[in-house]
Amino acid sequence: MTYFLVMGSLVLSVLFTLGWALSRLLRWMAGGLPGGSGKAKRKPARRSGATRQAQAAKGTRSSNTSSKSKAQAVAKPSSEPWRITRRLAEWHSSTALALVVAPSYLVARLVEHGMSFRPPHTVPDGFTSLVVGLGWLAAGLILCALIHRLAVWRCR
Repeated sequence: MTYFLVMGSLVLSVLFTLGWALSRLLRWMAGGLPGGSGKAKRKPARRSGATRQAQAAKGTRSSNTSSKSKAQAVAKPSSEPWRITRRLAEWHSSTALALVVAPSYLVARLVEHGMSFRPPHTVPDGFTSLVVGLGWLAAGLILCALIHRLAVWRCR
């Protein structure tokens, strides 16, 4: 039973990772085709007559303001995100990989716990180090996924 649980989680994680890589590859290839860009280009909306009149009224009111309010209106422009932040915001793989590795680590930890409490059987030699390595990998990928979400928020 333990064998099927461990091997099933490994097969599931490998298939999920390969499927994700294949989908990203297909999106990348489809984005390079002439009509296959993933992002739709939007035209600016046309303004109705009422909107144009309201905009003109705002313009005449703002021209009557004093120079003091104009100085206050000139605010410090927000700085543009750093290049590394923009690169991290484009890197979408960390969340998917973290969602694969974290449950695999939890299942492996559960299997290790179950095997250690069976009296005639012991945990194989390399299995504990494999679980520890998988745990560090899961922690690192979860940290990368959180940094990615922060970078996406910053680039908005």
